Amino acid sequence: MTVWMFPGQGAQRPGMARGLDTAPRLLREASALLDEDLAALCLTDENPDGRPELVQPALFVVGVAAAAALRRHGPAPAAVLGHSFGEFAALTAAGALTFADGVRLTALRARAMLRCATADSAMAAVLGLGEDAVRAVCAEVGAGGGLVEISNINSPEQIVIAGERAALDEATARCRARGAFRIRPLRVPYAAHTRLMAPAADELRAALEPVELRPPAAPLFSCITAEATTDPHRVKELLVLGLTGTVDFAAAVRAASAAGHRDFTELGPGSPARLLGLVRAVLPGQAPGLRLVSNDAEARTPQPFQAERGGTPGSVRPPVAVRAAGGGGDGG
Repeated sequence: MTVWMFPGQGAQRPGMARGLDTAPRLLREASALLDEDLAALCLTDENPDGRPELVQPALFVVGVAAAAALRRHGPAPAAVLGHSFGEFAALTAAGALTFADGVRLTALRARAMLRCATADSAMAAVLGLGEDAVRAVCAEVGAGGGLVEISNINSPEQIVIAGERAALDEATARCRARGAFRIRPLRVPYAAHTRLMAPAADELRAALEPVELRPPAAPLFSCITAEATTDPHRVKELLVLGLTGTVDFAAAVRAASAAGHRDFTELGPGSPARLLGLVRAVLPGQAPGLRLVSNDAEARTPQPFQAERGGTPGSVRPPVAVRAAGGGGDGG
């Protein structure tokens, strides 16, 4: 049973929609809905990071186009999973959310998050230190009046923290002293997945209220609670919680595995994958089936997946959270 996975912010790259046959049409539709040129951003722009308010809807379109490609050449997913706002593409792939609503909601979400940005908020990835140790550090800093929280749990030793800059600096220093082998600041202007996103959560809640969600054809494994659900009302609650709550990708993958899912396919920009290497780290010794679909050729003919750090096809580099730009674990 295969889980389709969709990455969050940070998976963007130049030319990310090239090779996806339905992308041009979908990009035209999305551009008309937003009155913005998403086609240029996804096909020709050499710096998609330069339009942060459009990255989320752009990645949504790429994910939906990749899902359309895979549906033409294989069976439907047994379950879906999205890292952060990747859940919107997951829900559209599962038939729960219309394409138009997904475009509008991801654009609104991006703008709402940017309105929460301040010079005093920041994010950083902590590598080589476990969740319990990082959580203890955040609690210690919080006891002293600082605001810093776990934003993403991507794998057992890849944790992202976010909050007020001074508190984040203190927390990262403590993490380094306790054995973290690397701290990577993320180039994002906000503290995603923390209580500082509460105004954005309120905006998204109001925007979701009139939206008609259908029960997804495959259950959504939440990266906030690790539960699997097909209940539209609960899905809306989880989408809102995703702005202020910790994105626990590792827990969602474990839950999917415990439910009997053995194969995981990442759908998105690729070059390289953002989530597949994390799945391997979360499920050591289980040898899950891993596949990347970032264009129609990969949808037609599965390619061998190898977790290498180079830029060769099918390889994995550290996700966004590990790169300075914000992976699967993410800055949004």
